[in-house]
Amino acid sequence: MKKILAFLTFFLFLLLLWFAWNWYKETVVCCTETVVEAKYGPLYYDCNSDEPITSDVWAKKKSEILSAKAEGKKLLIVGPYFDGENKDSGLKRAKKVKALFIGSLTDDDIELSVKQFSDCEAAKKDALGKTLFKWVVRNEHVIEHHDKTFIYFKYDTDKPIDTKHVIVYLDNLAKGLQASGQTVQLTGHTDADGDDAYNMKIGMRRANRVKTYLISKGVSEDKISVDSKGKREPIDTNGTPEGKQRNRKVEIKI
Repeated sequence: MKKILAFLTFFLFLLLLWFAWNWYKETVVCCTETVVEAKYGPLYYDCNSDEPITSDVWAKKKSEILSAKAEGKKLLIVGPYFDGENKDSGLKRAKKVKALFIGSLTDDDIELSVKQFSDCEAAKKDALGKTLFKWVVRNEHVIEHHDKTFIYFKYDTDKPIDTKHVIVYLDNLAKGLQASGQTVQLTGHTDADGDDAYNMKIGMRRANRVKTYLISKGVSEDKISVDSKGKREPIDTNGTPEGKQRNRKVEIKI
């Protein structure tokens, strides 16, 4: 009889332990296990730092970026900066992201820029934390940015520079516009020589020269708009020949 009572007591003790363990898992352990850390993309930033943070899928994304490398192009890395920050914060981020590519690319293969965004926390939801990557054309005649391109004019003339670089860029632009159906805005700019009315005409003639070329390559005329700013929006000094040349351009925005 005593053996039976001892067995029942031991059995009830085990049953009590089983119920206690299940209660513990459901009311205590469960609550810690359901806390899931935020998952971000291959690259993002701590909002209190300019240090880039990469995840385990960064290597694949980096490989994808490198695979798009093309002859005559450089990798443009655009660092984001957010509300309450200045451009220097974006440039620091771009420089640190650049360091992630050194070894696969040389210093000369990479260009840096910055772009402002509003909310840093919201940017973490973006796959790359709002960092932009683009393989761009960069030479003395064509300077491509992440959102626009400048075609420069070597002399004070309304004729486009008749060079291979410009022709190759415009040919590729025409193919891209035909394939995508997108529109393009062409804006002519000049240096400060001459009066305002004269330069507005020169700027418009430059923009129309590019328009005519794109049409000759199959771009529909209704996909192209032209404008002129003349000498009103210089990006460099007009006090030097080099500065004047940087102000003589057609700005292209898709």
